[in-house]
Amino acid sequence: MKKLSLLFSFLIVTCLVFPVACISKEAQVTETYYDTEYRTESYVETGEEQQVYIKPEWKRHAWVGLVFVEWEKTESQSFFDGYDISLAKDSVSQVKLTLRSDSSLWAILVVDLTGLGPLSAPPARGYMDEKVVLEEGKQKVIVTAPGSEEWLANVNAITADPKRILNLTKSDQYTSRNITVVTTGADQFMLWICTPHFANPPIESVKLIWQSKSVKERQVPYEVQKQRTVTKIEKVPIWEAVFSE
Repeated sequence: MKKLSLLFSFLIVTCLVFPVACISKEAQVTETYYDTEYRTESYVETGEEQQVYIKPEWKRHAWVGLVFVEWEKTESQSFFDGYDISLAKDSVSQVKLTLRSDSSLWAILVVDLTGLGPLSAPPARGYMDEKVVLEEGKQKVIVTAPGSEEWLANVNAITADPKRILNLTKSDQYTSRNITVVTTGADQFMLWICTPHFANPPIESVKLIWQSKSVKERQVPYEVQKQRTVTKIEKVPIWEAVFSE
């Protein structure tokens, strides 16, 4: 007890006579720091744009019309032109349809035929069947080619799938001479072109525009917050060092 009193008296005298005395002391502390890590990220790289005019791989013609136009019931004809664009299947692609300047009344439906192959040819118009139907209380004679109803049912089944409809444009809602249709992922498509009887198809040219694409990977840096325990040398008053032990 006597020794402790003497030490305490010594410290008081020291502090009064000299500046506060400090000593070095080791201390364990936790510090926060940031480290750079990398993650793999996929991205799509596109090549240079390419363009080419394309012609139909097959052409079909039938005296039927689109149900989307008011005049199709009595005076319509349709052209079913199929195009192969497999060279741009794995690319970002689009088709540009240029219309003739003298085009008047028409409707154009663009249908994705990927996985279906070419549409079969419609029945020959030279062989006709007649049947009588009742419309609004009146008899009406309808002339059909054998097999036409089955063929048209197949066409309607294809176009009933909304995922296959790439574009529908009608002349009464469109004033430009160009129609652009996105065809990315398709390898075949069909133009269902509906016009009045004996009118020429409105399509002047069909151009395929595409950019090849490839999926690549890259390393992207990002910061991560971390913690670690380190030993530091600190300056502390001498009495703190003495009484902390």
